[in-house]
Amino acid sequence: MNYELQKRIYPKVVVIIHYNTPQLTAACIRSLEKHTPGTHVIVFDNSNKRPFVMTEGLTGIDIEIIDNTRGQLIDFDAWLKTFPNREPSPGNDYGSAKHCYSVQWIMDHRKRPFMLMDSDVLIRKDISPLFDTDYVWIGHVGNNTKRRFGFEVKKVDPFLCYINMPMVRAYGIRYFNGRKMWNLVSKMPESRYDTGAWFYEDCDRHHLPTKDVDVKKEYIHHLGHGSWRDKDPMAWLEKYKELWA
Repeated sequence: MNYELQKRIYPKVVVIIHYNTPQLTAACIRSLEKHTPGTHVIVFDNSNKRPFVMTEGLTGIDIEIIDNTRGQLIDFDAWLKTFPNREPSPGNDYGSAKHCYSVQWIMDHRKRPFMLMDSDVLIRKDISPLFDTDYVWIGHVGNNTKRRFGFEVKKVDPFLCYINMPMVRAYGIRYFNGRKMWNLVSKMPESRYDTGAWFYEDCDRHHLPTKDVDVKKEYIHHLGHGSWRDKDPMAWLEKYKELWA
């Protein structure tokens, strides 16, 4: 699609799934606005401990908050009970499964394309080229770490991933698959799928056009796995202050 026409039909939208790191989410949004101004940001807030807060530094940015802090939209406690063979990872509390299901909720309620972005990344340059309706997704293909059965499964990393909703809806593509999701189906070879893994496989089996871009190298700095555990996110934010301040 012609880029100027695409901009009019599908304005740039970025979705961030927020958990317990409000300072990181705020800096993430500020870095996005600094390098790709005018983006509409949707924060899907899952945190019942440290919810997202509209601080002074976010004034004037186009932000929409979808509040799930009390389980108004997804009651995770009730939802997890539907998987009787679930097994949590130490310190994770089904984080990957909850993230995937949250993205699926967004996909079930959106008709237009959006960019999925992790809350613990900072944008380094304009991400506008990643919004391209010729592809079902644009992002970076990674591999699951070797889990219980030693398998490796390709996945679209969630750090920064464009999702073309019209194409996704046309082919019935899913982001979440509870029969294969890591932690939800214990002691089964199929239970090795992490965030973005089923999405990759579902798009691949339909032979849809995709674009693999090394977003870590080109577009973002990423704090790393478990940014809210065993790290000092504020020191990291200070180190890369020029990207968001």
